[in-house]
Amino acid sequence: MERDFNVEIEYKHVPRFKPGSSASKVYLEEEGYVVLKETLTKTQAKQTLSLLWDYLESLGTGIDRHNPATWDDDRWPTSAHGGILPSYGIGHSESQWFLRSIPNVKKAFAKIWDTEELLTSFDGVSLWRPWNINPNWKTESGQTWFHIDQHPISRPGKQCVQGLVNLLDSSEEIGGNVMVPRSHKFFKDIPKEYKERLSRLPLGIDHFRFPNDDPKLSSQKPIMCHMEAGDMLLWDSRTIHCSNSGSLLPKKTNELIRAASLICMMPKEKSNRSVIKQRREAVEKVISTTNWSDKFRNADEFPIILEADDRDKYKWPTKPELSDYQKDLVG
Repeated sequence: MERDFNVEIEYKHVPRFKPGSSASKVYLEEEGYVVLKETLTKTQAKQTLSLLWDYLESLGTGIDRHNPATWDDDRWPTSAHGGILPSYGIGHSESQWFLRSIPNVKKAFAKIWDTEELLTSFDGVSLWRPWNINPNWKTESGQTWFHIDQHPISRPGKQCVQGLVNLLDSSEEIGGNVMVPRSHKFFKDIPKEYKERLSRLPLGIDHFRFPNDDPKLSSQKPIMCHMEAGDMLLWDSRTIHCSNSGSLLPKKTNELIRAASLICMMPKEKSNRSVIKQRREAVEKVISTTNWSDKFRNADEFPIILEADDRDKYKWPTKPELSDYQKDLVG
């Protein structure tokens, strides 16, 4: 596989564990990530993807799941790095709420946190369009954004476990998520190593990127995890990670090559009344959020979304009608 970045990444069939198993928790604590097999059945993964297409087609821009010619940037919702769709009501789409309601998803987080009292994020999705049709659709190389999602000073220790569910099989040719194993164990050293940079990073900002020559990227070889449709990837927010596109696609590929739903659940006890009130309002107003559920972060206010000059052309989904199970996940 040709690589257009300097940091060597190994595509690897890592161990896959049952959701909610004790072994999965031990592996996560040791390695900083874990793959959970068959968290969704193949049928559930297909249904989630179909509902996701329903959402895209309902935006009112003319997207047609059967016609890649309609997937151009003029119609496609604004994406952040890694092909992430964070806004335009995606966090309250039927597809995302369907996913959150699948028992194995909550079961996985309940084991990690030793509690059933959990709150969900109102996260988006990661979608990769086939770049053999349009080279501009190829996502950023992981070389540019190895990062963590937890502020090394204001949030010490274990605070959050992030997740995503693959809706399609991954492969070395397509690419996928990259983890730096055991890198969460060096989290406590970052304030000393990057004292000057961290002095300029607001305490409320959790995204922190690493330069390619950071020794942690060579001493702990990054791996791209093989995942099948329905598998779930969990990682400690202190773990260095990114996503990275592959280098080769079959010439006749005319379907999405990657679809992954982002999902995070944290203990309810971490959220105060003010945050829970904001979360309930977010459901009413169809506001998406980041992975953190212990504080309110409006994903619709990301700079890349606020700077878009065509926000008004998208038809957002209506307020979701939630079941009691889903309401418990709101708070």
